[in-house]
Amino acid sequence: MKITRHLPGAPCWADLDTPDVASARAFYSSLFGWESLELPGGYVNFSLREEKIVGAIKLKEGEEHSAGWSVYFMTDDLIETTKAVEAAGGSVVSPPRKVSVAGSAAVYRAPDGAISGAWEPDKHPGSGLVHEPGTLSWFGLSTPDVDGSTAFYTQVFSWTAAAPTAVGTVHLTTAGDSAEFGGVTIGPATSPGWTLHFGVEDIDIASQTAVSLGGEIIASPAEVTGVGRVALLKDPSGVTFALVSRA
Repeated sequence: MKITRHLPGAPCWADLDTPDVASARAFYSSLFGWESLELPGGYVNFSLREEKIVGAIKLKEGEEHSAGWSVYFMTDDLIETTKAVEAAGGSVVSPPRKVSVAGSAAVYRAPDGAISGAWEPDKHPGSGLVHEPGTLSWFGLSTPDVDGSTAFYTQVFSWTAAAPTAVGTVHLTTAGDSAEFGGVTIGPATSPGWTLHFGVEDIDIASQTAVSLGGEIIASPAEVTGVGRVALLKDPSGVTFALVSRA
């Protein structure tokens, strides 16, 4: 689905922090059919059908432990969102800063320790395609405190949280949109965080393709109620991500 303006509170962009940009470009481009363009400073934009999808940046030496995908949520006022994060019990990891003419970003830590960011656009509105093969299609939060985390993000981004499913997952929608974009599930206190799910047409083929490209399957494709078939994988650098064939 093509999109020109993400609603406030919606997931709108994602960055990959990786120790090996060249490997990431080869792996994800081959898996999803992305094209990649390296900008001055080393930042890489991945695109599909000439629409920007996500970005990647090389980690500095000694920061390899921070490798992973990070999600950014849309805001019309980054300063106010930052205040809302702190008022809700979160903390600021990286304060609001201008990113050239693209927009402004900040990174936060939720009370459970999960990291996410917010993006106030200028020239760069975020991902131009969503909810289709090769694009960001679902966002899963694993947390030891489902109720507390749901309350935190609802207060900050005005999300709507549905009643828990039979397996205890709370599905989420943004204000002004009835389509669910993600869910909150119970998980270990040692590793709270968001997992990005990229859409695929055939999850079995895509999973095996990822393995042939140097990735690893952590959890084989399985049905997830209300979402579709989901598989959890690692890329060649050990970064976790997921594939989803939506219901």
